[in-house]
Amino acid sequence: MTSISKNSLITFIYQVLIFILRLIISIILARSLGPSGRGIYALIILIHTVMLKLGSLGIESANVYFTGSKQYKIKEITSNSLFSSILLGLILILLFFGIYHLNIFQDFLNSNQINHFYLWIIILTIPLFLLFGFLINIFLGNERIITYNKINIFKIILHLITIIFFLLILRQGIFGAVFSYILTIIGATLFVILLMRTLTKISFSFNLRIFKDLTKYGLKTYFGNLAQFLNYRLDVFLVAAFLSPAAVGFYSISVALAEKIWMLPGSIALVLFSRVSSLKDTKANNLTPKFARNTFFIVFVLSLILAFFSRPFIRIFFGSAFLPSVMPLLILLPGIIALSGAKTLTADLAGRGKPQFGTYASFVSLGINVPLNLYFIPKWGISGAAFASSVAYIVATFIIIIAFIKISKKSWVEILLIKKQDFQYYKNLFSKIKMKIRKSNYYS
Repeated sequence: MTSISKNSLITFIYQVLIFILRLIISIILARSLGPSGRGIYALIILIHTVMLKLGSLGIESANVYFTGSKQYKIKEITSNSLFSSILLGLILILLFFGIYHLNIFQDFLNSNQINHFYLWIIILTIPLFLLFGFLINIFLGNERIITYNKINIFKIILHLITIIFFLLILRQGIFGAVFSYILTIIGATLFVILLMRTLTKISFSFNLRIFKDLTKYGLKTYFGNLAQFLNYRLDVFLVAAFLSPAAVGFYSISVALAEKIWMLPGSIALVLFSRVSSLKDTKANNLTPKFARNTFFIVFVLSLILAFFSRPFIRIFFGSAFLPSVMPLLILLPGIIALSGAKTLTADLAGRGKPQFGTYASFVSLGINVPLNLYFIPKWGISGAAFASSVAYIVATFIIIIAFIKISKKSWVEILLIKKQDFQYYKNLFSKIKMKIRKSNYYS
């Protein structure tokens, strides 16, 4: 448990730094673009992200699994990732070309004031985004957690620098925001390639057998990840369809702040996924419930803090114009709390080679989310979208918990309820951190 705790803590610290930098970026975007501009930019990025999710085939997760289980050499996985990103990227660009010419899509773009040129220049970068995602997950599978986090830190710092330059200095508006996004992925991809070269030789080759195995495993997570992504973001499209770009701007702030709480469960899930891949089921059965119940507890506390300070926080940092974001944020929090622990359990199941349970939960959740959004958005606006998402997240959590209980033979009490010895673990962990700080101060 110690190494996972250490890696999770390191990842969480990096995630906190990333959160601070992303918060600064969000504030700059909100202040520079206003509610409508922020909404238009969010939709452009969202369309691009949907295309990425459609074409990744779950290879990111497969790279973690096969690297961690050492079934293939890192060189082989890297080479196939390079080939796959180019092949899949070109297919996605052609697919978007067909979607782009649909009348219903043209109407959506025009009604939401989306500049077609801005959208196209970011769509053309899809191969780079795929390559970045494929390669960085090889580091994760190899349990090079610090390197993995350094890459993400580099990426967010580069994004902040370009945002400051194009929005605050050159005042380029939405174009500046989109262009900074593109420059960021170009720089980040070059950086991850340089680091990968220290790990293995990169060659442009293709092995059909490896590609089949990667996609076979990846497809187990692909449909679930796609459904989960739609759970997270389909409501934004529906808000845009029913309401206005300004409403999308308000709602994007609510979602962004609520999902920042997932930094901790996300950090644990990343580390746990790669570790469980190399553990026997009996060890995982004892390990995962500890992390799940502690994740539920900590996220619950963080959510209470965010709920209490949400209104003054949004007013101070984003401006009074974004105060309509407060109520949807509060409505989202119960679902955020529920799904936090489920993320840990889903990572465990994926590490056991059983990612399909996450897929089942995601599709059931999506089946609930869509009709609730269609019903409540016209009635309650962006608060209706938040309510639909929160209910869907809670349903997905119940499904994941039931699946984990059946496989691990653990009780729901061990998974959900914090124990007295857990607080002793926190005490010991903080004592170790204090000792390290004192030692560093002494030697300095």
